[in-house]
Amino acid sequence: MTILLLSTIGPMETWLAALRRAFPDDDVRAAPDIGDPQAVEVVVVGHPDAPLLPRLARVRLIVSLRAGVDDLLAVPGVDPAIPIVRAQEETGDRMIDLYVLMHVLRHHRELPAFADAQARRAWINRPVKLAEERRVGFMGLGVIGLSAARTVRDAGFRVAAWTRTPRTEPGIESFAGRDALLPFLARTEILVNLLAVTPETMNIIGGRTLAALLQGASVINIGLGEHVDDEALIAALDSGHLAHATLDVFRIEPLPADHPFWAHPRITVMPHASRRPRAAAIIPRVVENIRRLRAGEALLQRVDRTRGY
Repeated sequence: MTILLLSTIGPMETWLAALRRAFPDDDVRAAPDIGDPQAVEVVVVGHPDAPLLPRLARVRLIVSLRAGVDDLLAVPGVDPAIPIVRAQEETGDRMIDLYVLMHVLRHHRELPAFADAQARRAWINRPVKLAEERRVGFMGLGVIGLSAARTVRDAGFRVAAWTRTPRTEPGIESFAGRDALLPFLARTEILVNLLAVTPETMNIIGGRTLAALLQGASVINIGLGEHVDDEALIAALDSGHLAHATLDVFRIEPLPADHPFWAHPRITVMPHASRRPRAAAIIPRVVENIRRLRAGEALLQRVDRTRGY
């Protein structure tokens, strides 16, 4: 079998070496050294190479190294019959769990306000809530979102989640469907977005949804930049309705130097730092799905193209 490593997150050499160790009897290649494109049967990809993918006419499986697959689904000319699978850990991502908890704690204890006060040399006194008095809301409760929500719940916070269909999880209040979005937002003080990008979720953090949040709420976006209406977010911050926003992802990355997010006093810009997938954790999932492909068994973490995730 010929396996092509098209792109990665991090050093290509590390991923290539790990794949070759996992498949010593197969032809494992790395772009741009693809050889005969007609020989490639499996593509392992971080960020898709749009011009190249449609040329790989005999591909039987595409493995995404990233949780988000919207850009992969958008590549024109790729046969929709080719299965796409993710290779994320089935129990979530501990790196993201701790990252989410860190920022929830930052907003819970109002650290951005203290940083602003220090810059002004102002000695301020802020009221302090207990964790069990603070209401955190998660948009999206997939594998990564569920693990992060459990971590925040286990730290003592009052956690709720908004999802497309109802979910049952001890200690996490469930809001499901379009009609439940505004009631979910109306009880939320710290909003964490971990949705997938679909036509329905584009700009979901916009004027209407931001206005529905509690006065003084904070937003943490770890989904994708396309979830946020940039102008609406700035307006909600400038009006004082929102206290702060922590943004890890952006419509254009790297974020342009002249973008207003950089200089906004109520925005924390994080350069897509929530997660750094490691080959040692991801490659076993790649191995298992290729084994299943060869055996004609059901694939794991298969992407539903109709839903977009």
